[in-house]
Amino acid sequence: MNPELTNDLPFPQAMEQEATAPAPPHEPMAPVAPSERIDVIDILRGLALFGILTANMRAFAAPFELYGNINRMFTANIDWIAQAFVNTAFQGKFVTLFSFLFGLGFAVQMTRAEERGRSVSFYPRRLFFLLLIGLFHAWIIWPGDILIGYALCGFLLFLFRKRSQKTIAIWALSLFAVFPLLFTGFYIAGFFGVGLPGGPGDPQKLNLAIQHAISVYRDGSWFSRVQLNFQEWKQSYSGPSPIFLMLFVLPRFLTGLWIWRSGLLKNPTQYLPLVKKVALWGFATGLVMDAIVLYIRFIIDPPNGKMTGAAYIMTMARDISLPAIAAFYAASVMLLVQSVKWRSIVAPFGAIGRMALTNYLLQSLICTTFFHYTKLYGKMGPAVGLIPTVILFGLQIPFSVWWLKNYQFGPAEWLWRSLTYGKMQPMRKQAAYMQAAA
Repeated sequence: MNPELTNDLPFPQAMEQEATAPAPPHEPMAPVAPSERIDVIDILRGLALFGILTANMRAFAAPFELYGNINRMFTANIDWIAQAFVNTAFQGKFVTLFSFLFGLGFAVQMTRAEERGRSVSFYPRRLFFLLLIGLFHAWIIWPGDILIGYALCGFLLFLFRKRSQKTIAIWALSLFAVFPLLFTGFYIAGFFGVGLPGGPGDPQKLNLAIQHAISVYRDGSWFSRVQLNFQEWKQSYSGPSPIFLMLFVLPRFLTGLWIWRSGLLKNPTQYLPLVKKVALWGFATGLVMDAIVLYIRFIIDPPNGKMTGAAYIMTMARDISLPAIAAFYAASVMLLVQSVKWRSIVAPFGAIGRMALTNYLLQSLICTTFFHYTKLYGKMGPAVGLIPTVILFGLQIPFSVWWLKNYQFGPAEWLWRSLTYGKMQPMRKQAAYMQAAA
């Protein structure tokens, strides 16, 4: 979410001055019941999954080496336009929203555990098993996994569970400021002839890596694909990349934690005027910043590996646009669900959001399988890639709605929860009802 959001909401002083109440009676650990879920969080999570799928499709369909520069293989104008659209509307915005929701979900679980007098010791176990699921996803299915980074940052977030709102806000804002400071440092270093870390790379080695990835992911055996998965994952976690990931994710986690504790989602009608302002200013700010990014990226086209003046302005503008547009999306959905008509329209996104882990893993499994067996890997540019994106997500909506009519959790959520709580969770709704009655 937009870091400026933390400046607009008043600190709930009552939370910090609240008298110590007697501890409520201990209750056994259990997952959140469907009746306790907050619909707008699930709807936002489902919307974020669509944006993540849209941004990830180019990495499902072609080598990672093309992710930042599709012109290495796809030069048609329609692909340029499609990629500019994806970059502007989806890239980085929805993973920002998804990260914010992770922090918010953490806060919900901590709050409810404390209200029921339960130990929060389940949460490190929950993160540990999420880490294992992420490793399986990255090594076996698709190396562009985000779950590993979320699990690792989740352990850091856990350290903030008893911190004051002021402390959380200071940390969030400070971490949001790290990237702009780094960009400024790189820009200043450029005056002394110091290039960006990594640089553009050797074009010949880059082309060989692209051709190798196409050969393996399109025509290779299952074992060779798994080997390359592991190699690409290991490369992505080498050097400073994990630190950069933490610096991107953690402030968004903290913003989600801050927002939940502010009371915004507990009493949204009280904050509707503020939510409207966030939507308006998030859209206006993001629109201006993205216009700057598009102009510099596609008109000026600064050289790779050099922090020129244009490149510096572009990176700074992009760093502002990500949380601004994510804030616009989140605030807009919060406003929409206040209307009965719009609430019914966006409700199916909530079903996908309740099965976010299952649907995220399914997107990777289906897309990697599809591009391998159809031999379309490395052949489908960003424009055509929008077609399978819409089709797949369009199928996930009725699937999720149907599944949750009969079952409490998605398959992956059921596994994750069963491992976390150390016992098999009832999957079917009838079984859950019988267990609760007993």
